[in-house]
Amino acid sequence: MPNARFIRAVGSAAKSPRVIFLIALTARLWVLSQLLPANAWRDFYHYNEPAHIAWSVVSGAGYSSPWANTDPMATAQQPPLYPLLLAGIFKLAGAYSYFSLWLAAVLNAVFSATTAIVILHLGKRIFSPLTGILAAWIWSCWIYEAVVSIRLWESSLSALLLVTGLLLLSQEESLRRDLVLGVLAGVAALTNTTLLAMFPFFWLCRWLRNRRREPSCTKWLAVSLAACVLVVLPWTVRNYEVFHHLVPVRDNFGLELWLGNHEGVTHVFDNDFPILNPTEYNHLGEIRFMEVKQEIALEFIGRHPGDFLKLSAERFLRFWSAPDKSGWLIISPFAWVGMVLAVRRKRMEAVPYAGTLILFPIVYYLTHVFSTYRHPIEPVILLLASYAAVSIAETMGARLVHRTSSDRRVQ
Repeated sequence: MPNARFIRAVGSAAKSPRVIFLIALTARLWVLSQLLPANAWRDFYHYNEPAHIAWSVVSGAGYSSPWANTDPMATAQQPPLYPLLLAGIFKLAGAYSYFSLWLAAVLNAVFSATTAIVILHLGKRIFSPLTGILAAWIWSCWIYEAVVSIRLWESSLSALLLVTGLLLLSQEESLRRDLVLGVLAGVAALTNTTLLAMFPFFWLCRWLRNRRREPSCTKWLAVSLAACVLVVLPWTVRNYEVFHHLVPVRDNFGLELWLGNHEGVTHVFDNDFPILNPTEYNHLGEIRFMEVKQEIALEFIGRHPGDFLKLSAERFLRFWSAPDKSGWLIISPFAWVGMVLAVRRKRMEAVPYAGTLILFPIVYYLTHVFSTYRHPIEPVILLLASYAAVSIAETMGARLVHRTSSDRRVQ
């Protein structure tokens, strides 16, 4: 009996959102305690573009100067939400202070720990209870995820926004939920513009699923789209006023395309990248600088289409496997297997997850990639990989039981 009670207690703890949240938060705070204070500047503040913009804001120069030694000119190099969040922390606790770093990193840890709870609920709702538990515990306990989640970047918030969108998508449609989904999409766009590839796809999935059984779904979709546009619109107006160009959220695509596609391209920043040498950026101004970089990249692609395809294939492999010896080379194939199984078994319920795996990375295949760029969709990857693992285990278990039963009948 004591053993039975112990097993029930462990099982109850394993599926408890509170326990999972606390474990995830503890893992992230432990990692933070190992990195600080020794690596505060090198691993967090140095070369950090959102932090430099936040410093510009609190210094009175406005939303400007994403890189050191750049002129105080307006920027749209980063979407605004996370740099402004950092600016609020800098205002409260001091620009580039140790206390500000702790506050920002702990906030990211809370975002990431909350994501673990959403992973648990999504797994139970869409796949299976065991899938949700397994994925949530991997997310909570894996030190790799803990390290990436506390960076001074928008990745943890982006991951939380994406899985929250998927959770809303899994619920019954209503005007209120569609309105919230639209606001969430707008906030996501102002946090990580790559998420803009996802929410229109989510809306399409929602409409295709409900168009026959819910006559008002088209109107509700229009409300959701309008809410998203209204959230993003003030920032777009600001960009037009300061640049005299239409820049819906950010203007850095040309630079990102150039980083991965030019003569002598490497997998590190080139010497003329503004983070190392901002001379060209200061001379041309932001919009023209981004245009020039895009022109160089497009010319390279046009002259060397074979090299572009080769580089894109290399970026595809790095996106799904980097960093080396981290486990992604195993997890990623499981996720693709899980995607195929889920679409075959769950049909439309699983399509948003398949779309996330397929659509989100495309821009990185074309431009350039670091392993941290994958973080916003890693909850989805872990859910699908866990679904594959659970499905395989259940199939093997069922076959073993069937074989054992057959042997007994023969005896």
